Amino acid sequence: MIDLSRFDTRNHFQSADFFVRKNTLQIDRQSLTHVVKILRAFSKFPYENLSKILRLNERWDDSPYRFPINIIDDYDRFRFGGTCFSLTYFLKTILDYFDYETSVVIMDMKAGKNSHCALILKFDSREFLLDPGYLLYQPLEIDSTNPVLPLDPVTGTYSLWTTEGARLKWRYSFQKKSTELTDFVSFWNDSFHWKSMSGICLSKRDENGFLYIHNHYMQQIVGHTRHKCNFKEDIGVLAERYFGVSPEIVRHAEIALTENMLREKEVNPKITDSIER
Repeated sequence: MIDLSRFDTRNHFQSADFFVRKNTLQIDRQSLTHVVKILRAFSKFPYENLSKILRLNERWDDSPYRFPINIIDDYDRFRFGGTCFSLTYFLKTILDYFDYETSVVIMDMKAGKNSHCALILKFDSREFLLDPGYLLYQPLEIDSTNPVLPLDPVTGTYSLWTTEGARLKWRYSFQKKSTELTDFVSFWNDSFHWKSMSGICLSKRDENGFLYIHNHYMQQIVGHTRHKCNFKEDIGVLAERYFGVSPEIVRHAEIALTENMLREKEVNPKITDSIER
């Protein structure tokens, strides 16, 4: 039985306070400009599943959740960030610390239903999508006139579309429905056994553009230039070059990944080897 009191963000305000002070984010009053500053400071945490793979391997029969203090410590020690659940939870903790009104929403992606999460911020009679897992460091206003977040009036569903070259690409869909804590924790728990946990993934978005690495595939966007390739180098070399993550840590994650997959097959013999996000 999971103790839901552990997921009360107030229990993690010390970590939020540390993040706020370290990034000079104290304020006299709330503002959208302040939220943008929080998101930009938060964007230093990359999206990666190395930390999640290792955490599951270490605590297979226990509670593998990574709380804000884990993200802070792991970033300082290993340059880790997290995946959508741990990042979204930490961001909500920071915004709760400042008493902003936010709610967690669950998204449907190509990978399946309930396979992503983010936040909706209500501020000044407006609503904004905040998605640290998708590395969005600007709030996206949820409005029927926003072309990247169009509303389906029949289903009441919003969809995120991003540009890829000259075309738009669908990323996920969601409804403006707050997710209950019990459901959020349940989805978070399930995510340790999703298809995304069968390969190594790292991505980041900063002043240099966007970088995505999945196993031996890499995509990089600098300005208006997009480059995609399959690489032959050890993924640990690229993890160190672009993310500051040591190759030794990556090797540990690769071993843990194999062990985790074997455990998964023991639990579910029907699981396949071709699992991806």
